[in-house]
Amino acid sequence: MRYAFYISGNSTRLLHYLEQSDDAAVDQIILAISDYSISDKMEKVLKENHIKSVEFAYDDFEGISNREKNMMLSDHILEQLEKYNIDYCISFGSHILSGELLEKYKYRLINFHPSILPMFPGKGAIDQAVLHGNTFLVGNTVHFIDSGVDTGKIIMQSVIPLQSFYDNDNDYDCVLDLQIEMLNRLFSIIEHEQLLVEEGNVKIAGADYGKYTIFPEIDIKMKEKDKK
Repeated sequence: MRYAFYISGNSTRLLHYLEQSDDAAVDQIILAISDYSISDKMEKVLKENHIKSVEFAYDDFEGISNREKNMMLSDHILEQLEKYNIDYCISFGSHILSGELLEKYKYRLINFHPSILPMFPGKGAIDQAVLHGNTFLVGNTVHFIDSGVDTGKIIMQSVIPLQSFYDNDNDYDCVLDLQIEMLNRLFSIIEHEQLLVEEGNVKIAGADYGKYTIFPEIDIKMKEKDKK
């Protein structure tokens, strides 16, 4: 498989992934497309791993709407994906993709979003969850990109109790770093042809959908002992 990443800003999660992963996994990443100037640190890591980088100066286009800029960005991404024969594009980007890109790469554009969708789509998702007040869990969603805002079919999700977020001094990394493990799993299921889309429904072949957990974890035996 040949992978590309669409990134925005510092893209810390991709940076951490490249720093932690083995050569075999990284060798399949061909391209990184950024809608901002790529940081010196990221550029250095990309070059070390022989990953091509392309910038799209999103903020340099003045006098046109964000919708028009998103279309231009999407056309640029499609051009690069076809130029480098990319199989899947992974998005850690912040802008809405649209147009022909969504048609030609249907079920091959995959986004990482920092909330348990369908709760809190769009920007500032973690802050939205915290400010919501009665939200007990925060987490991440990996989903296909469609024409809506974070409305595509869900592939996998991760959760963390909101109290853990508070216990980590409201550090976003305790939530966002889960995306690195999710990316490892995503690559694995794609490589092993386990990611299935049947009649519009997404399923991971061989996955266990029957497990569940309850938060917070309570030692019932200890509580019963205390009552005696």
